[in-house]
Amino acid sequence: MDLIPSILFALFSLSEISYANDNCGIKNTTDKVIECILNKHPELQISNKEIDVAKGNLKLSSQLLNPSLEWEFNESQRASGLSSEINLKYKFELGSKRAHRKKLARVQKSLADVAYIKSYNKIKIDLIISLYRLRQIEHETEVMNENKSTFSLMISQYKKIGRMNPEQEISVNIFSMASQEVNLKLQNLQNERDQILSKLEVMNGGVFIPQKKQLPPIDHTWPKLNESKLEGALTQEADLKVLESKKNYSLEKSKVWPNLAIGPRLVSSPNPEGNNFWGGSLSLDLPLLNLNRGGIQKAQAIRAKAELSNNLLRKEILSESKKLKSIYQRSSVSFNRALQNSKHHQNHNRTHSLIKRGLVSPPLVIELHRQSIEFYEALHQQELAAVKARWDYYSLFYNLDKKTIAATEGGVK
Repeated sequence: MDLIPSILFALFSLSEISYANDNCGIKNTTDKVIECILNKHPELQISNKEIDVAKGNLKLSSQLLNPSLEWEFNESQRASGLSSEINLKYKFELGSKRAHRKKLARVQKSLADVAYIKSYNKIKIDLIISLYRLRQIEHETEVMNENKSTFSLMISQYKKIGRMNPEQEISVNIFSMASQEVNLKLQNLQNERDQILSKLEVMNGGVFIPQKKQLPPIDHTWPKLNESKLEGALTQEADLKVLESKKNYSLEKSKVWPNLAIGPRLVSSPNPEGNNFWGGSLSLDLPLLNLNRGGIQKAQAIRAKAELSNNLLRKEILSESKKLKSIYQRSSVSFNRALQNSKHHQNHNRTHSLIKRGLVSPPLVIELHRQSIEFYEALHQQELAAVKARWDYYSLFYNLDKKTIAATEGGVK
């Protein structure tokens, strides 16, 4: 009698384990959250199916041509009955066309693999930026709510006076407008947050609101960007397109050769002797009117274009890497310097003490709080610029599956 409850409990436990392994909300680091979401991302699943399509094309390119069977029969004029002729032909592709198709399909399979890497890199960078921005939004929201509380406090203090003079009434109006301005900014932040969470929901396949521990920490030590060989997805794709154009050119050249069909032939006659005649048959296209010059010329032009595009891309990548490195260095240095030199928290507490004692004029109170918001907005812009430049730089030289947020020098954990 205890067996059924035990089985049900075991099944429930297994389902809970399965759910836990599939739930990105339980991951305790940013890198594990990123890995979890990428494993379930619908766009990457589609890209995986493209690889399956390329695998199918590779098998298709290796297939042999089926033999053909021809059977003709007609009524004999010399004897009663039907005469028949059977031809069985085996088809052979001359010029190694099948081998060239297979080589081309193999390169196209590699291109599908690289297309997956490109999608992976793009989505991972977008996801990293989104998680950084969520942490920044939370901080900016805290600052603005604190400012709003200060303005509300000032308004209540003025209203406690009772009958206010014109200057005090204007001060209340100024604080009210400042509070409304903060409300508008808070609404913008909420809209931005909702937009990011909506995107994460699509990626995750369900509602996902990252916890504070799952968001990227503030970077105090930024890794050095080391130059390496151009082995990123863009370079790999360009090299493979050159190789694809060469394989396609070879295939077009092989089409000059005709296909050969050869096999046995049997002729049966209904005459009294019952004669059967054995022989052979051969079918061959004659390369007289078409030597595939158009296909060869087109393939040759595509190959030249791919080689020129490859050379141009490498120059552009080198130029882009220098630009990204410069942006990264300027933004990260600026971000660190602002953090180190800022005594904003101490000054903020001191300012609030003076405000509560009524020693600071209303315009100055508003300006100080506005400066506080603008400081963090500018600081966060520098951080995002540095983060994006860092990861864009990595994507030019590496595949990002080995790159982590918690990274040592060079970006490799």
